[in-house]
Amino acid sequence: MLVKMSEKLYVQLKSEIANITAAETNPFKILSSVLRCIRSVLKELKAYIIKNPFKDEAEQINFFKYIKPKFYCLRIYYLEKYNVETSLPAGDTETLKNFYRAELNAVRRFFQHIAFHYQYYRLGATELDSLYFVRGMELQSVLLPEVPELDPEFATSCDYLFSKIKAYEMLQDDVVKALNRLDLPGSYSPIDEKELPELKWTGDKVNLVEIIYGLYFTGQLNNGNADIAIIIRFMEKHLQIDLSRAYRDFIDIRNRKTTSPTRYIEQMRESIHKRVDDDLALKSTRKSPYKSTI
Repeated sequence: MLVKMSEKLYVQLKSEIANITAAETNPFKILSSVLRCIRSVLKELKAYIIKNPFKDEAEQINFFKYIKPKFYCLRIYYLEKYNVETSLPAGDTETLKNFYRAELNAVRRFFQHIAFHYQYYRLGATELDSLYFVRGMELQSVLLPEVPELDPEFATSCDYLFSKIKAYEMLQDDVVKALNRLDLPGSYSPIDEKELPELKWTGDKVNLVEIIYGLYFTGQLNNGNADIAIIIRFMEKHLQIDLSRAYRDFIDIRNRKTTSPTRYIEQMRESIHKRVDDDLALKSTRKSPYKSTI
């Protein structure tokens, strides 16, 4: 029950964040709205586990080791992302590279500082879970970095640390990608761009919006870390289409009364199935010899 409830909340939170980043461009307003959404969801999670106590230690460990950090890491990530974006210096390519390298070094120093716990996280170890992820267990260790004051009802010794690890991994991916774009612009394509024909989206705009949000909600781009606003801008640029109303289009999709919110995706599915079935039928016909009537 707890897992299903948390998954539903997570999907809801990701949707709300997507709507915010698609509708707003001001970094501070984005941060404020995102943090407000995360705060609300964490409050709901806390109320749920207080009202519905853990059935055993294993469920408590799973919550504080995996479920809560999945939400809380977003708070840390968006705060750090905001700090990076608003500290970006004006200058040439080399200036930007030096800035991103310094950010990357800061992240790596954090991982080095918590090397033991980072290995515990990366290896999926479980031997110390009863100390790290059970409420009320006080852990005094010079290996642990400073953490915010713990809420005895909604925190353990290491759930904040695991949240920060997840957030810093996301931030590290962002910084590495930014450096790669500066170092090797266009290196992702083995074909000279001049040889590529232009592509333009000529279908219904709302169908493309369905695809964009499908890609976002299923985490298909940048290991699930691509913001919806970035995906929209990418599609606008490369498919030569105005998607300034993408957020409103998604609201219309969500509020559909007579058709499915994934109408176009289902149409794609049916078309693929039909083509596969036709190909299989043709292949079967070719393998079957004609029977002689003599």
